[in-house]
Amino acid sequence: MSDVVLEKALELGKLIANSEKYKTMREKEAAMMSDADAVALIEKFQHLQHSHQMMRMQGHELTDEQLNEVYALEDQMMANPLIREFAEIQDQFQKFLNQVNERISEGIEGNPPETHSCSACGPYA
Repeated sequence: MSDVVLEKALELGKLIANSEKYKTMREKEAAMMSDADAVALIEKFQHLQHSHQMMRMQGHELTDEQLNEVYALEDQMMANPLIREFAEIQDQFQKFLNQVNERISEGIEGNPPETHSCSACGPYA
């Protein structure tokens, strides 16, 4: 039985990989990564994140100035159309995967999803 489940999981993965949502996300990612300005912004942001993570690991709090630097860089990134488009389609794809996971959970538990089944929201959402 577990072999059948694994086969179906592989089949599901292939179906997802062939979906328009996935293909569009990969196209947007390729366009973004082929743009030097977008790549420079992403690398700058990743470096800043790493630097701040190291500070926090050493027990240092981030200053307001450092936080503002992160927010300003995020704004710069979202002002870049290629980065913004990729972020938007990536968010849509993640929502799609969440729907897939909800359906799998429905199959396991045998319960149809509630009108709002966001487990992160808690029971009072």
